[in-house]
Amino acid sequence: MVTFRFYLVSIVAFFLALAVGVVLGSVLDGGISDSLKDRLARVEANLNETVASIDDKNIEIKDLQEYVDASAPFAVEDQLPETTAVVVIEPGIELGPVQDLVLRLRQSGASVAGILALEPSWNLKDKADREQLAQIAESADTSVAQLQGAVWSLILRPAEAASANASSTTTTTTLAAGQDPSSTVPVTTSVPAPSLDILNNAVLKQLQEAGFVKLLNVDGTDGAGGQRLSLFVVTGTNSSLEKPGTAAGELVEAASALKIPTVLAEIFVPAPPEQENPAQRGDILRSAVAGRELTISTVNDLDLVAGRVAAVLAAADLQKGTSGNFGYGPGVDGVLPQWLGP
Repeated sequence: MVTFRFYLVSIVAFFLALAVGVVLGSVLDGGISDSLKDRLARVEANLNETVASIDDKNIEIKDLQEYVDASAPFAVEDQLPETTAVVVIEPGIELGPVQDLVLRLRQSGASVAGILALEPSWNLKDKADREQLAQIAESADTSVAQLQGAVWSLILRPAEAASANASSTTTTTTLAAGQDPSSTVPVTTSVPAPSLDILNNAVLKQLQEAGFVKLLNVDGTDGAGGQRLSLFVVTGTNSSLEKPGTAAGELVEAASALKIPTVLAEIFVPAPPEQENPAQRGDILRSAVAGRELTISTVNDLDLVAGRVAAVLAAADLQKGTSGNFGYGPGVDGVLPQWLGP
């Protein structure tokens, strides 16, 4: 039976518990507060140290990038003397890195008239495009790949022949007044040969008129150039071809068959985080050369200054008969070709 005494005891017990809680809280509050403040101070200190470390690393990275940019001209200087370089890109490729490649090539002594850019019609999805290219190539009843390869051969073969037959040395004999010709010694002097004029190729002009390719000019002082031919073919993750690297693969195969020193390069643009199974650096190059018998060099980081320098050095090594794969990730020989000394 509930009585008044029950209520009274319950009320007293409640207020007694409340009083005990207040007393204990006031006693412990200072210690807990101090502990939390100490922990917060340590977290803030650690955060400040981390931010300072990140700032220092960013400054270091910026300084190193400035060094790389400033040293690039010294690395490529005189690497491609007496060379005419041809740069070909797939449609959709970012122009910034390619324009810088042209700059590095010119700094190396090579002549570069501009960038030869493939148009989207190079996919040959339309029957009219296939028929028009077949007419230019004077070929019919062939696959798209064979047709494109035939066109490249028509463009490159005359340039390769001109390069192979060119000579940059002449022999002259100078006689003094009254000197016996039989007593003279021929004097061999080096005379720079004119640059190859590959962009005036008749087939290439037909391709331009048909809208398959276009020539993009790049401002700046051109290199001296010459009769040596080097080819640079650029693909990348932002190529607008249905399968990036296919056009590049056909071109490098045709060039390799003609023994033209060729560098196949990739501009890698990371995929958005939400994309599933994104392409990795070098995937497009591996796909482009798969199943082909090629003697070329590859560079998978043309999006970086190091890649543009590597492309120039790789071309110089190809002129000496040495090829390799350069950049970052699996399957590369190094960031740059090996330095062998003077």
